[in-house]
Amino acid sequence: MEIGKVIKERRALLGISQQDLSDYSGVGISTVKDLERGKGNPSIETLKKILDVVGLEILIQVKQTIK
Repeated sequence: MEIGKVIKERRALLGISQQDLSDYSGVGISTVKDLERGKGNPSIETLKKILDVVGLEILIQVKQTIK
C-alpha cells in the first residue's frame, strides 16, 4: 500500500482534515495534499512530521542481496 493512501486512511480514522494535519505537523497543505494523491516526494523529515501526528512511524529495512 502506498504511504499517501495509508496517511489519508489514518487521517480519516482520526477525524482530522488535511488542513488540521498541515497545522499540527507544520508541513504545508500542498505537501499534505500531494502526498495523499501519491504525487509528492517528501523528505524523510517531512514524512516523519506527518506520521508523528497520525501516530505512525517509519521503519527502514535494508534489503540483503545474495552473491
